[in-house]
Amino acid sequence: MSTTSPLLLLDDERKAQLDLLNKIDESAAVEICKAALGYLSTGLNTKLITTAANNLQLDVETVRTTIDSLLWLYTECAKTKILPETLDESLKLLGYKTQIRQAFIECYTSQASQLQTILATDLALSLPHYKNLNWRFDVQIATRSMRSRKQFDPFFILKLTLINGTNGKEQVHLLEIDPLTLVHIVEQLELAMNESRSNHARRIMQTFR
Repeated sequence: MSTTSPLLLLDDERKAQLDLLNKIDESAAVEICKAALGYLSTGLNTKLITTAANNLQLDVETVRTTIDSLLWLYTECAKTKILPETLDESLKLLGYKTQIRQAFIECYTSQASQLQTILATDLALSLPHYKNLNWRFDVQIATRSMRSRKQFDPFFILKLTLINGTNGKEQVHLLEIDPLTLVHIVEQLELAMNESRSNHARRIMQTFR
């Protein structure tokens, strides 16, 4: 019984970013596919991208966006371990010409094993990650430093449990925090979440997925 991998699906935004490959000469599109493969190990090089864009007489930002999306496509293929024939069918359904499909598949299969190794090891973050959070709300009243009995000092006690990204051991942190500071932390986290949805942040994350 043969096994098949699922087709590769792209959202509308990603399709638009890769649409350049269908608009330019096939040989130029093939060169962009090959160039993107080189950036997987070295990272994006603005000077080289500018040179490539000038040689192709294309807008620099358009070429950069296309290469960003190709990097995502290569790594996504490696993550799903897509089969060459399934990849070809996926690209065909997305409207890519035969020469472009063949070039992309050839580039991907030549580096698939290395990409999967990188994704499993070199790009694996060793930072601690969240496991659990317990909290308790307390109020401190009637201390000698408080002149009025009506005064009180509310605060939260947090027990934050993290998992060490290197050795997998638990790390427990006890924190005491007042409500105003907690509100500020929540606001900053919301700002960070919104920033992570920006195009610039997506391009950075795509390179390391």
